[in-house]
Amino acid sequence: MMSTKYFRTTTNEYCHISADTIFIFNSTEPNRIPLEHEVSDAWGIKSVLNYIFFGMILMYTMFSVSYYGANFFKEVLNYGALLLLFLSFIKIKDSSVSSSTPTISRNKIKSVYFKTPKFSFPRVVIYFEGPEGKVLKRTISVKYKLEGLQVLKDSGLLNH
Repeated sequence: MMSTKYFRTTTNEYCHISADTIFIFNSTEPNRIPLEHEVSDAWGIKSVLNYIFFGMILMYTMFSVSYYGANFFKEVLNYGALLLLFLSFIKIKDSSVSSSTPTISRNKIKSVYFKTPKFSFPRVVIYFEGPEGKVLKRTISVKYKLEGLQVLKDSGLLNH
């Protein structure tokens, strides 16, 4: 058994922090460290659906511009299409730097932030060095804010 500090996540797992590794495991007593996979989520199922959605909205917008011409902005539906186009672009851009790896070596960590949105669970956002020096982002939802904050402070990660 290894000595780790841990906090609970919103996915009913535990985020363990040891001297050299951060990893997510499904029990309070980890008997192994999960394998690290250093790829971004750019080609995950959700991302592929985002690409398809972006393509469809882009096609609609292009046809709409050519059909309406100068009257493009007189149609209310086109404002929604532009908004959806922008939002799906942001999601695609974000997924290219996001990672769902269960394990991160502490020596690869660039920075750690603890975010507390008003209408959602608190999150730990870890920026770390991935393959070829690309900086990836791993977001972990924290079930109990005070528990997560205390573990991060005790392990020295928030001063990173």
